[in-house]
Amino acid sequence: MTMSTSSLDILPVEILHHILDNLDIQTILFSFRYVCKRFDSITTSYNYYNFNFESISKTRFLRICHMIPFEQVVSLTLSNRDKTHGQILLFISLFDINQFLRLRSLTLIRIEANDLKIFLDYTIHSSLISLSIDSQTLNISKNPVLNLLSSTIEHYTLQKLDLNMWPKNMQELQWPVNCTISYLRIQNSITLNQFYIILQHSPCLQTIILKDFNANDTNENISTYLNPTPSLQLRSLICEGGRIQMDKLEPCLSLTPALVYLKLIGSGNLFNSSFDGYRWEHIIKNKLPLLEKFDFFVSVFTHVNFDTSYIEQIISLFQTSFWLDEKHCFVICDYIIYIHKVILYSLPICTSHFVYYSDKNKVSASNFTINNNNNSIMMDNVKQLDIYLSKVIDTDEIEDVSYLQFRNVTELTLAIADKWPEGSFKFLSTTINLFNIVKLSLSVNFSYEYMPSIVHSINKLLKYAHNINILSLFDYWAPDDYRTSIETVCSMITPNIKHLHIRVKNSDDIKFIIENFKHLKSITFEHAQNFIFTNGKFVEYLPVMKRHVSRWENQYALHVWLDNN
Repeated sequence: MTMSTSSLDILPVEILHHILDNLDIQTILFSFRYVCKRFDSITTSYNYYNFNFESISKTRFLRICHMIPFEQVVSLTLSNRDKTHGQILLFISLFDINQFLRLRSLTLIRIEANDLKIFLDYTIHSSLISLSIDSQTLNISKNPVLNLLSSTIEHYTLQKLDLNMWPKNMQELQWPVNCTISYLRIQNSITLNQFYIILQHSPCLQTIILKDFNANDTNENISTYLNPTPSLQLRSLICEGGRIQMDKLEPCLSLTPALVYLKLIGSGNLFNSSFDGYRWEHIIKNKLPLLEKFDFFVSVFTHVNFDTSYIEQIISLFQTSFWLDEKHCFVICDYIIYIHKVILYSLPICTSHFVYYSDKNKVSASNFTINNNNNSIMMDNVKQLDIYLSKVIDTDEIEDVSYLQFRNVTELTLAIADKWPEGSFKFLSTTINLFNIVKLSLSVNFSYEYMPSIVHSINKLLKYAHNINILSLFDYWAPDDYRTSIETVCSMITPNIKHLHIRVKNSDDIKFIIENFKHLKSITFEHAQNFIFTNGKFVEYLPVMKRHVSRWENQYALHVWLDNN
């Protein structure tokens, strides 16, 4: 036993339990418990397991479920996403959710309506505090699921709710008269009517996160019998990923005078005041007197060319003492020249998904002086970063900088039109903390002409950014005359890669990948339109598939959850 292990071994059980609270289930059961006999005993008696199965092999999923008594589990996450397609149905076929007697948090990702009913029957009798449901199934209203969901929302223990449903189903959901939820996230558009009802019937609600307010809804549709009164309990309102329409937003802000935080991320309109600093100053002063922080990221595509003077005119409305001295709100406006896109955003940036544009491709203005001292933290909220390398790389513009602009990015998407641009690796390594990247998506030209530089450069990147375990390869289907083999493309699949998304041209490619990359946990195959199989015929055609869980997203995409160790 090493000295460090000996030091850990003498720690009180309470501290070791706190350590376990911050470890994932696979680390606990397949690493921590084997350190010594005491650790094995502690993991056996530990009563706060978090079963998060979003990224796990089928073999380990089954092992974990049979190793730990379900009454010791307080959090459960099941997922039918690409990496674990078919997991929820497999779980239902093998285990009884009612055995989870102490469950406090339940997350269900991409769940089908029939499966969801089984879990909702459980939730209305449970002691859940947190519930997250991602269900995009159509016609969910034709079964009792919506009624069960309404009863679940009304359950007295529930405090946190996250819903991602088909918009029509969301509109038909009856919000209960009285619920105890304090945190609500709805990843869809809702009507103004629904917003008012939710506020009126949720006296404990402090935070609400929405996509946006339904574009087809009008003020005339608001039920007059509601006679909505201001909601004094709501402290935080976030709209992200939708349309920012002032005629929908202003009536809602009139009902939330106690807001201390407002965040807006989405597409705006140059002519409806979403870019108007003067209008926003008026709204905040008159309707949101308690507002402490306002974050925004608004973009719009235009049909005309703008110059520096127009961008500076937008920024001038954010150069008042209200924005600079009272709210300390730093604002930048970018005009991306080659795609005619205007972006207005506050700093530090509030969106987690960001597209990088080089200075040579944009015109910018700001209401503050940019320097390296404040630049280093401005992009810390960005987790997903898209870079069109062929557009941004210019060897004459690559400079040594004293800070990493993107320190917390975990998902990186790169687009390369032809050959790998010279100087790309230096640019990436000095702009991004590559050690934090876990997912790499590549849209590249795999034609014969560019293949050597592409393969060499990607392997160099994967060797350096060694924490990448998810790899997506797009545009593998090159022009008809290309001669690139699947073996050459797969030379980029390093042992660190556990989840693969790749385009193939025939069933031999699929068989080659499954048989030669045993370290993979999941694969998503996309294929050309002239390669079509039904699910049953495909499994019969490729016996290698029979022991794996597979599911067709459509006739051109197959998700496989591998039964590898």
